[in-house]
Amino acid sequence: MTKETTRDDAKDGATQSAVETAYHRIRHLILTGEMRSGDKLLENQLAAAIGVSRTPIREALNRLSAEGLVVLERYRRGIVADFSLDDAIEIFRLRAILEGHATSRAATRISEADLQRLQELERLMETQFEELGWNEHLEGFDRLNAEFHAVIAAAAESPRLEKILASSLELPASIFNRYSEPVEVRTRRTHAQHREILAALKARNPEWAQAAMNAHLFSLLPSASGSLEHEDGAK
Repeated sequence: MTKETTRDDAKDGATQSAVETAYHRIRHLILTGEMRSGDKLLENQLAAAIGVSRTPIREALNRLSAEGLVVLERYRRGIVADFSLDDAIEIFRLRAILEGHATSRAATRISEADLQRLQELERLMETQFEELGWNEHLEGFDRLNAEFHAVIAAAAESPRLEKILASSLELPASIFNRYSEPVEVRTRRTHAQHREILAALKARNPEWAQAAMNAHLFSLLPSASGSLEHEDGAK
């Protein structure tokens, strides 16, 4: 291997690392609601904030556009995508179907270590909820909840399904600010549903596990009759 080849490989590796850094950082800003629907994604500002050049930012925005989180307008200018009521309904339905299937597969494949991790994650979520209250615990809850679902998806031992769930079926956290149902009510129900999902997995019962995950996600499904506040009426 020549020195030039080694340098080229190192350069390619550094570029790919910068793309991954930019992708994950921008995606996090969108999903946590730090960047909201309609916000402009200016390459030079993002590059300065993240500490990479504009080329990785451009590639990251292309990936996020393919996932539906970013809209690329004329001259490749990006904005954060808007999610309507219909978008939210479709995404929750797809997640319920796919995660239900993943949980059914996981019931006969999940390890004891993963079951213990799920139990610990739910314990942490409930502890934070009781100690901090529904409002202050949300940031920690989002992280722990994402890991809870990711552990189950990985335990399904279907890399294709895991990749779809990890990259294409997420909504910005800000969408939940438009629910008419109180966050505290929804969160308490979520904890109870997580415990049932865990019980079904411990029982190694695929049908129960799938039904429990379906019920969990379908309970979050906004109804066309107004489970989400309309934009002009949201506070």
